[in-house]
Amino acid sequence: MKKKQIWTVIFSLLWGGLTAQEAISVVLPENPSKEEVIRLATEVRPSYRQLDYQQREMLGFIHIGMNTFTGMEWGTGKESPSLFNPSQLNAGEWVRIFKEAGITGIILVAKHHDGFCVWPSKYTSHTVAHSPWREGKGDLVREVAEACREYDVKLCLYLSPWDMHEKTYGTEAYNDYYIRQLEELLTEYGPVYLLWFDGAGTTSDVSGREMPFDWERIFGRARELQPGVILSGNAPDIRWVGNEKGKGRETEWCVQGIDNNERLFGSLPGYDPTLSDLGSIDDLMKRKRLVWYPSRGGLPLRKGWFYNERDDNTIKSLSYLVNSYFETVGQNSNLLPNLSPGPTGQIPEKDGRRLIQFGEIISRMKRTDYAKGAVVTAIAGWEGETPSDVITDNTPFTSWHTADGTTLAVAEVQLRKPALINVIKLQENVCDFGQRVERFAIDVWNGKDWKEVIQSTTIGFRKMLRLPEPVLADRFRIRFMDARVSVSWGNLSMYYLEQLPGEEEERQKRNAVPSACIRIKLDGITSLSGNEKTLSDGDVHSRWDGEIEKGLAAFILKLDSPRDLSGFSYYPVENGLGHIENYSVRVSTDGKHWGRPVVSGRFGNITNNPVEQIVLFDADHVLYVKFEILSTTSGTKKFSIAECGLLEK
Repeated sequence: MKKKQIWTVIFSLLWGGLTAQEAISVVLPENPSKEEVIRLATEVRPSYRQLDYQQREMLGFIHIGMNTFTGMEWGTGKESPSLFNPSQLNAGEWVRIFKEAGITGIILVAKHHDGFCVWPSKYTSHTVAHSPWREGKGDLVREVAEACREYDVKLCLYLSPWDMHEKTYGTEAYNDYYIRQLEELLTEYGPVYLLWFDGAGTTSDVSGREMPFDWERIFGRARELQPGVILSGNAPDIRWVGNEKGKGRETEWCVQGIDNNERLFGSLPGYDPTLSDLGSIDDLMKRKRLVWYPSRGGLPLRKGWFYNERDDNTIKSLSYLVNSYFETVGQNSNLLPNLSPGPTGQIPEKDGRRLIQFGEIISRMKRTDYAKGAVVTAIAGWEGETPSDVITDNTPFTSWHTADGTTLAVAEVQLRKPALINVIKLQENVCDFGQRVERFAIDVWNGKDWKEVIQSTTIGFRKMLRLPEPVLADRFRIRFMDARVSVSWGNLSMYYLEQLPGEEEERQKRNAVPSACIRIKLDGITSLSGNEKTLSDGDVHSRWDGEIEKGLAAFILKLDSPRDLSGFSYYPVENGLGHIENYSVRVSTDGKHWGRPVVSGRFGNITNNPVEQIVLFDADHVLYVKFEILSTTSGTKKFSIAECGLLEK
């Protein structure tokens, strides 16, 4: 049997789950040298679960629960189950939309942070069994599971570790409660592909209660019940990319350093998933253990994860969705697009249509791989046999490699005929060699000489690059310019991505009061940078820093003339000092008499999803608006703000 045939058989066994390769991690010695860390980093390997997850590219997300009916992003745990009644819910329709978008797995939020369960859990009364939906006999997890089986889609479940409703949260007893709910989900609904353990509220800085999670026991029980289940989020298989905007890193390493020696780890003190150099050798040298820990980026199609009527005009454009695909899937990560059913249980038609359109664009791109049948020639650096079809067989697990110590390699690609190309995908054989490539470049032959068209860092399981301009050519050169220990190359694909419709990013359609008609005064706030005029200059990319002095702090907005208002807008700053979290809004005709707040609340999840916040209210003949800051996310009373404004009827 030829070498390629042997690898194909091994790959088929692995992919079919018959060979359950577990992940390989490495414990670093004390005070390791840089050379030791580089070598040991290349010994880390993914599990069969992680490999299957990474090749899927995208999983869908469905957020429905108490927040769907209250207009919140994070609830309180005090909501009445009587609110939950999605009377026109059809889980099959949900799954069909994702399937048509080319997505093969769906994550259902079975329990969010408010503790409300969309299945009739025996261990709490805060469930659908005490709601009017299906006359208290409904089970949303079962309906979604059955729909997933019908459409051959993987069932995935989100079970929030943080539970604002459960009284035992914050004590050892909560571990028992949480595991009992896990047991229900893993024994009553068939195979579960992935479990999502969100990290929000698992530390006291958010929840206000320190919870002694027994992660090893929790994850161990999940693996006992379903050995193939993937543990994602605040969990050991898949990590958060660091934002909820569908954006990844150009330099994305699956090999990560942690300070936890447990096989099944949860929270990682000191591990910051938002760092730009995460996984670099300098970063790894500070750690105790190296693990395979690929990332995923979430992407709500709307402003928030849960349905809210005021977000009807915030649906991401096709351009945004495609860009997110290349900034996550194209950069060695995965993408999780979210749909938000409304109070009727139906996914808004525009949302579903947008996701399907996005999926069809990606599907059409992949329909023709111009590298198929190309002749790939080893030019320099490669070791052993280098059969051309190994690189173009659409699997990264048949590969070329260089000898240890050889970190430069070159190959040329001759297509069967000239093709118009603007997307090039490279993959490493991470199953056998881990992740190694640090930097590479792609050249095109223009008839006289080679011209570089793009250069980038890290490949890993998948790097998918969009060229600055399409090129019509039949001859390319791949230059691997740096790597850890050696180079492995498993696959090459070349595509053409159609030009997207000439649409601009869709903004909230509203009647905003012109910024020139608003003057802002600070009350109980010290300015740390700039002039407060920048708060209403119409530039959402500006930044103003402030600090609460003491007592009640507020921005007072004075209009040039009395107006009938419908709301207030607040733009946070993504990488600022902190965000405004709890707030209230009062109005006045004279700036002296304010009365009760016209609206108050919390900007839930604003740290992870710092997008424009719209607060709706109804007030006529208003001359003054007071935006009161009740708390910030920084813990230091410092915060940053880009813009605040008013909406007119």
